[in-house]
Amino acid sequence: MTAPRVAVLGASGAVGSAAARALAAGHRLRLGGRRAAPLTALADALGSGAEVHPVDLDDDRALDAFCAGADVVLHCAAPAFAIGDRVARAAGRERAAYVDVSGDALVHDRLRAGVVPEAAVLGAGVVPGLSALLPRHVLHAARAAGVDADRLTVHTGGVEPCSPGVARDMLLSLGTGGPDGAAYGEPLAAWRTDRVVARALRSEEDAEAPFFPGRVALQPFLAAEAQRLARGTGLAALDWYNVHPGPHVRVAMLRLRGLDEERAGAELIRAADLDLAGRTPYHLMVVTALDEARAGRTAVLRSRDSYALTGFVAALAAEAVARGRVRPGTHYACDVLDPAETLRRISSAGVSQLTELAHDGSPADSLVEEGAL
Repeated sequence: MTAPRVAVLGASGAVGSAAARALAAGHRLRLGGRRAAPLTALADALGSGAEVHPVDLDDDRALDAFCAGADVVLHCAAPAFAIGDRVARAAGRERAAYVDVSGDALVHDRLRAGVVPEAAVLGAGVVPGLSALLPRHVLHAARAAGVDADRLTVHTGGVEPCSPGVARDMLLSLGTGGPDGAAYGEPLAAWRTDRVVARALRSEEDAEAPFFPGRVALQPFLAAEAQRLARGTGLAALDWYNVHPGPHVRVAMLRLRGLDEERAGAELIRAADLDLAGRTPYHLMVVTALDEARAGRTAVLRSRDSYALTGFVAALAAEAVARGRVRPGTHYACDVLDPAETLRRISSAGVSQLTELAHDGSPADSLVEEGAL
């Protein structure tokens, strides 16, 4: 049987190269990006006969040529919000399936009409992606243990370099609107019973966050993915906090409103570099699911590199599509990837470490570690 061909767009970036490395065994790869030299270097490093295919994202004909003959097109290029559904439609025109490390509700809605891929998976990264898979895993584990957990708190963030594309995408979290007015999320909001409650939470500039070292800034932000998670799992409450362990990124984000996109992105990149100076990069996602009596579970996902983690999750989604394990239609990754199996493979590959702990509901809120993957 011929191995599936996966065309990785943005392959020379941190996310795309990680995805390519994860897919190299068992797949024929086509590596796409603006410049040939880094693609050739990656192909040589992979040693798997990967095809190098430079492509201009602004050229529809070039996109079609890149997608032609592929079984799956894996979109890892940034900034995702600026590209929208153009790559997905090129994949559809060439009868290829499609996987996107980002892909918001706007892309999802647009792929319901026109020439679209027979199978498409969106949000196949860390946020979005694991940001719904890990909470589902924790909720399932708590409920399987007899705890009717319906209150969820998530803290996610870290100290890492910021790429230009990611910087542009991060700017979306400064407001409620995405491209073309699409709803991206709502700052300070929380989920309560069956709806979004505006301004239910507040930002904190000098706080503690569970399992994060030192003092941090907390920015509540209820993204569209979190709202779908709350609705789909019957949560009574969901509080979501973006955690900024370094002061420079947080300060930069507070004063970026009104700046042009290019200058704002440069400010974020510089701020991330300042926060990282003298520190080891890390990313944490901490999810706690409790019942009314405060019994439940906490999961801590520790990563050295969230870009590599995003690429690995994207590779798992592309593999699932290429092997025919995803039914036709447009889906979010959290709805087609099995949470426990995804976390097992992430841990086995050494990309991240998952630690799970049990809350006993006592006044001291004792935690019992139940093991690490």
